[in-house]
Amino acid sequence: MTVKEFYDVTGGGYETMFSKFSSDATITAFLKIFKRDTSFATLCDKMAAGDVDGSFQAAHTLKGVVLNLNIEGLKDPVCTITEALRAKDMDEAKKLLPAVKQTYEKVWDALLQLLP
Repeated sequence: MTVKEFYDVTGGGYETMFSKFSSDATITAFLKIFKRDTSFATLCDKMAAGDVDGSFQAAHTLKGVVLNLNIEGLKDPVCTITEALRAKDMDEAKKLLPAVKQTYEKVWDALLQLLP
């Protein structure tokens, strides 16, 4: 899989990333950081424990990573759950978590194809 194909599969954002970094190698280096990021796992753990503040912190961190890497398909679900947690609405966040998980898994699968 190429970097452009990764972005096509995950909802777009390649053109913006390429305009920032002018090189697929540089974009790939930043995507390796995403591969090591643990904020999604932390979000799931903190949500399961009912920790609103910890969940918010993890969601906010994930949001920053997603926005910086311009992973368009994951942006809306992560932003939405972050705002629910900012409002301390754990019930709403629990309703939103499955969509975040589904989209994250799609991104993760594509990332593993790009960076085995």
